[in-house]
Amino acid sequence: MLWKMQYFSDQEGIMRRYIHEKYNWDLHLKKSKDFILKSAKTKRKGKVVVLGSGWLLDLPLDELSKQFNEVILVDIIHPKQILHKLKDYPNVITVREDITGGLIDYIYHNLKSDKKKKQITLLTLANSFSFSLPKNTDFVISLNIMCQLHIILTDYIKRYYKLSDGVLQNLITQIQLSHIKMLPKGKSCLITDIEEEILTKKNQTIGIKPLIQIDLHKVNFSSSWQWKFDSLMTYKDDVKTFFNTIAIDF
Repeated sequence: MLWKMQYFSDQEGIMRRYIHEKYNWDLHLKKSKDFILKSAKTKRKGKVVVLGSGWLLDLPLDELSKQFNEVILVDIIHPKQILHKLKDYPNVITVREDITGGLIDYIYHNLKSDKKKKQITLLTLANSFSFSLPKNTDFVISLNIMCQLHIILTDYIKRYYKLSDGVLQNLITQIQLSHIKMLPKGKSCLITDIEEEILTKKNQTIGIKPLIQIDLHKVNFSSSWQWKFDSLMTYKDDVKTFFNTIAIDF
């Protein structure tokens, strides 16, 4: 299922882009790590759960593994290289699970078994899916994942249905709402891109696309910066792609 829905190729693409854009990415990754450590200072040091751990590029794993009794990394796929690396961290556990709470499996099997099913039947159920955090979680980190949860799902759905913009936007909103509601107040740190900015070769902005469609929680403290995601114009032809990122503790 994950191969057909292109989750593996998407994850591999992240590492390839990081290698090509290392300088610009490292600035973004450091800001992410610094904010996580700042947020961690105010949390109990029992169990920390990381949603969207991936390649661990933006996670200060060494520090967290020393500060917390248990570190749980949650993702739909954990790269083999990461699993090998984690052998050196006895208090770090990996959980392979869908952060949308089963929506990936639902969409895949419903589309596969009944392609004639009306799209409204499929999409209106999205708000009933939610990920359940492990018991006694003291700190939750949503790690650069919230604005990405819908992308592969909506791309896959569009192979079978001609969806209106309204239907797609409704699905994205429901996925983001479920994610933010799942994060416990007083125990959470959220890092996410909120806008995609398109620029010319001369760094002139020619378009900005909002990526978050819901109101975020009232925050204790926050930070924001620009992530120069693609300065070499390989992500989209003849333009640069930057992301405007926000980090919040709430």
